[in-house]
Amino acid sequence: MANDARPTDVPGVVDATDDSAPFLLPTGTVTFLLTDVEQSTIGWETAPDAMAKAISRHYEILSDAVGRNRGVRPVEQGEGDSIVAAFSRGVDAVAAAIEAQTRFDQEPWPDGAHVSVRMALHTGDAQLRDAFNYFGQTVIRAARLRALAHGGQVIASRATHDLVADHLPSGATWRDLGSHRLKDLGRPEVVYQLCHPDLRADFPPLRGLDASPNNLPAQLTSFIGRERELDEVGALVDEHRLVTLTGAGGCGKTRIALQLSANRVESHRDGVWYVDLASLAGTGTVARQVGDVLGVPDDDQRSLLTAMVEHIGNGAILLILDNCEHLVDDCASLVDGLLTGCPNLSVLATSRQVLEAPGEVVWRVPSMTVPATPVLPPIDALGALDAIRLFCERAARSRPGFALSMQNAETVTTICRRVDG
Repeated sequence: MANDARPTDVPGVVDATDDSAPFLLPTGTVTFLLTDVEQSTIGWETAPDAMAKAISRHYEILSDAVGRNRGVRPVEQGEGDSIVAAFSRGVDAVAAAIEAQTRFDQEPWPDGAHVSVRMALHTGDAQLRDAFNYFGQTVIRAARLRALAHGGQVIASRATHDLVADHLPSGATWRDLGSHRLKDLGRPEVVYQLCHPDLRADFPPLRGLDASPNNLPAQLTSFIGRERELDEVGALVDEHRLVTLTGAGGCGKTRIALQLSANRVESHRDGVWYVDLASLAGTGTVARQVGDVLGVPDDDQRSLLTAMVEHIGNGAILLILDNCEHLVDDCASLVDGLLTGCPNLSVLATSRQVLEAPGEVVWRVPSMTVPATPVLPPIDALGALDAIRLFCERAARSRPGFALSMQNAETVTTICRRVDG
């Protein structure tokens, strides 16, 4: 892959921490470095004062390492105790990661607030949400890649590996960790660990979908937006044992359920199991379909429900029942029996109708965001809206080269409005 990144408007990449210089983000093919403090919540709960000092120092180290290696940090990106940094040259991103991790290892952290940072490197086409921040699949995939890593570890995608293979900093090498499914449910990623004499070398297996029992289906298209929705539904699933996503056909119930489940595979140690009911018809078919997915055989000595309850037992399982609307009564009866008999089971259902089962919490899937006024926003802001992004990505799959422009913006927006986002 050619590294054709170029800063916006003028040559050179300026450190965003330098208030005396104009703020410029590299565009074109960009290498992103994403970081995150592992298990920082525990530190904040047990030693908040020490953690505040440690996190502040951690940001200082990262900002310095990024700036010294010709990188730049977007203004607002990064959530929790994390950052996003962008580099015109992949080798600079690698050097920044090595420098930061080395300094983290040498830092005398306050008692009770040891900071362990995981990092991921990914290279791709950078999309600007505005002059100060990125959006789009490259930075999202980088975040999914970061979720695989452990504190102290630096991993990279194949795109970054190939880009800098012949230009690594002195002493640096790659270790092939194999192919892994990311939590975006898309194509697997060949992952490499960055090795260097100054870096820790041994880590547990990566944390991906492959590390937890599940049958979540791969998706041929990317998941667009819906961050707020995922947070809201995720909070409900964490608090309630039966959550049903409702809404009209095509509003995104299934994709939200699948993505939410992928995000939470590690929270359900005994598996996340997806059951598609769309093609079923007739009484008793729901139980048999669920039993087949869970691996529960027929038994003439007991009912299928009893067999499933015994099979699940105290297992911490998330069961996804998709497309329940034409079998509502059967679904409600089965779910009630399973939840009653299995104390650690949770169920996430999708249906155009509520199940009306005991303990059910209903969440209606909202439309994706579209411009609220007839006057269109600037093209970059328009392209950052979820419904517009979804339309453009799907259109580009049917017509390669399609892109949002001043010429088609009004038509695209009209279509998105007519289908209610």
